[in-house]
This record gives sequence, structure tokens and C-alpha cells, in this order.
Amino acid sequence: MTAPLATSLFDLARTYLERQVWFHRAIAGKPEGELSLVAADVLRHDEPGLARLLVARGSQRFQLLAGWREATAVGGVLKGRESALLGSAPVPGDGTQGVLVYDALADDDLLTRLLALVTEGREHAERVRRVATLVSHASLVFDERLFMKCYRVLEEGERPEVEMMFRLEAAGFAALLQPVARWRGYGCDLAVVREFLPSALEGRLLALTSLRDLLAHASGTDEQGGVGSLGGEIDPDAETASAGGDFSAEMRRLGVMTAGLHAAMSTAFGAQAAEPARVAKIIAAGGSPRLAALGEQIGAAAPESLGASIRVHGDYHLRRVMRAERGWLVAGFGDDPLYASAKPDPSLAPRVGSPIEDLADMCFSLHRVAAEALAQRPASEAEVAADLAAAWERRNCEAFLAGYLRSPEVQVLLPGSSETVELLLTAFGAVRAHRYEATPSAR
Repeated sequence: MTAPLATSLFDLARTYLERQVWFHRAIAGKPEGELSLVAADVLRHDEPGLARLLVARGSQRFQLLAGWREATAVGGVLKGRESALLGSAPVPGDGTQGVLVYDALADDDLLTRLLALVTEGREHAERVRRVATLVSHASLVFDERLFMKCYRVLEEGERPEVEMMFRLEAAGFAALLQPVARWRGYGCDLAVVREFLPSALEGRLLALTSLRDLLAHASGTDEQGGVGSLGGEIDPDAETASAGGDFSAEMRRLGVMTAGLHAAMSTAFGAQAAEPARVAKIIAAGGSPRLAALGEQIGAAAPESLGASIRVHGDYHLRRVMRAERGWLVAGFGDDPLYASAKPDPSLAPRVGSPIEDLADMCFSLHRVAAEALAQRPASEAEVAADLAAAWERRNCEAFLAGYLRSPEVQVLLPGSSETVELLLTAFGAVRAHRYEATPSAR
């Protein structure tokens, strides 16, 4: 089958993009401009056909994968996804007969062919399912073992999350969802494929389950009775330590894994001595009097006393890690660029800083889990439940830090004194809390 002309595909694509929410979100606030066609590459001529369109609007670039079939074949392929239709296009040399063009991400057959293309024939699949996701990329799961992000909104150069995955793998770091392939073209990352582990559990859900069980047991509402009414005397620390759903051993293991992550980052991207003035500026920029005072205290530290500055995760919390059979894994490195502006410090941008920033992120994530669990308990339990949640948060944060700080591979990255470590944890933790209070949608 001969492919439709690039001009015909682009005319249909331009109209289609105008109907897409993700496209309007991407161009919101940007200077007005006309769409132009950067490239139209036919990836498959046989039916179903497939082409990759790269279009530009000012400095922005977008990717649209267009598929086409004869009109009589399209209905059974889209299966209720008729909104993916772009329209009809003539085929050169085919008289009056044309084809129906549609967003190829709606065609299961084309998606399995796309997987083979992106992986250069190394991977094949029989089934694909779409995952509800943030809208600047499509998320696809193949045979419940491979996950693909197909980017709609493109970034010039290496996409930080893709770079991070492959650089860490090259450094020998295995505690991540392993990258399988990346698809690049025209100086951009177009798609990435990594492993998918359906049995892995998100860290936040595990933590929330642990605390919910503790609160239910202490209130006497779990199936086995509990320790009595909330009006009784409860030692929060003792009750937390003896709870059947104690999470601290897992948090200690997560700390050890995080130490391995930072050691691999320093290998992959290098390390240098942290500059007190720069660290102080980051902390003082939080905007509160307390942060200004902490910034002054850190800025007065002796040169090279703050440990190393390395490439950090930058947004390290319990949604970013998963517990699998082989242990804790890092599951994500970047956010959707269409939502990055909602964050005071988007993780999309490569970030270099103190590894203690990531530790503060994870401890603050435990704090947010505690707040979420407390919000689900009745008001009559508020006082005792708050004490238990605080003890749970404290115990798990201490376990996480112990696992990390006692790991030999990060000793060269840490400040020389435990007092300085504690000071930085306090400062970066205060930055996270202040930012959250100012912009609760940030996480």
C-alpha cells in the first residue's frame, strides 16, 4: 500500500491536535504560533500503515503516530475509540479510493508492531493495554511484562528520566525497573521501554496499610480486638514497635537501597564537594524566617564540611519506590512536563545537590502518609491516633536513616559529623514542609 502524502497527514494532524486536551495544556501560556511539519517518516507501508509525524509550534515539538487502514477495516480496530480518528486521506495513484487515518496509539495491532520497532526487533508481544496517565505521554503495558512511555510532548536533548535509567544501569545499579530500550530521533527521546512487574507494590500503599492497621488495632476496631478503648493509656512508641504491621524493617531496607542509588549516581554522574554558600542559598530561598536562619547557619560552615554534591533523584518519595520480590526498586524519576509548573522545583530538570535532600524527601513522604491516615479516622480518636501516627512516623524515619547512614558506600558522600547531617536533614525537611504548605498540589 502506498502511504498518504505527508501534506495530507499533516493537515489531518493539525485539526486533530486542536481537539486534544494535552495539546492545549502544553501550549497554554506560550507565545502564539502556527504549527509546522518538521518530519513525516513512514514506518510501515503495508496495511495497517504507520507514520511518525513531528510537528513544531515555536520552540515546542510534538510527536503524533498516525495509522491508516481501508475504511471498512477501521471500525473493528478502534473498538469504541472513534475519537482517535483524524479523517480520510487520498492515497497517491489510487484514484478516488482513500484510507481512514487515526491516532495509531488506539490500534492494538500497530502498538505491538511499534514495540518491535522501538526495541529493534528484540521484543514482541501479543497483548497491550493502555494505562490511565498524565497526558503528555501514552503509557502502555505489553503482555504484563513490559511498559512503554510514548512521548507526545518532546524535549530537546536527552530526557532526564531516560538518561537516569540507562546511566544507572550502566553503573551496575540493579534496584530499578530495568530499562529495555529507548527510541530517539531528531535529537529527542521519542519513547522508552522498561520492565513491568505486576506483583510489585507501591511504597506509599504499603506504608499506609501499616499505619491504618496500627490505628485500627489501637482503637479496638480490628478483627482481633485491639488494646482497648482510646480512652485508655497507650504508650505510642511501645504500641508501634509491637504492632503486627510494623514497617520499620522495610524502611531500613529502603534506606540501604537508597544508599546504593546515591553511590551509583556518584559513579554515573560524578561527585564534587558541596559548597556551603550554594546549599545555604537553596535553604534560605524557602522563604520563612526559620529557613533564613538555618541558611545562615549552614552558610557559615567550613568549606567541604557538608559532604558531596551529586546528581540526586530530586523528588524522592514513597510513590517513587516499589517493593518487589527482589527487594525495593526505584520506579520513577520524572514527572509529566505539563504538570511540572505546579511544583516549585520540578523533578524533570536534572538536579545536583546534597544526597541528604533525597533523605529529607522520603522522611517528609512518611509525614504525608501519617496525615493521610489520620484524616480517615473519626474525630473521637484524634488525640491518641495523632500520638500513634507521630510515633509511627518517627520510628520509620529513624529506620530509613539508619539503613542509609550505616551503609559503607555513602560514607564518602556524607558530611564528616553527625551533627551536620542532622542540621541538613532539619533544614531540607523544613524546606519540604514550607513548600508543601505553600503549594499543597506539589505532591
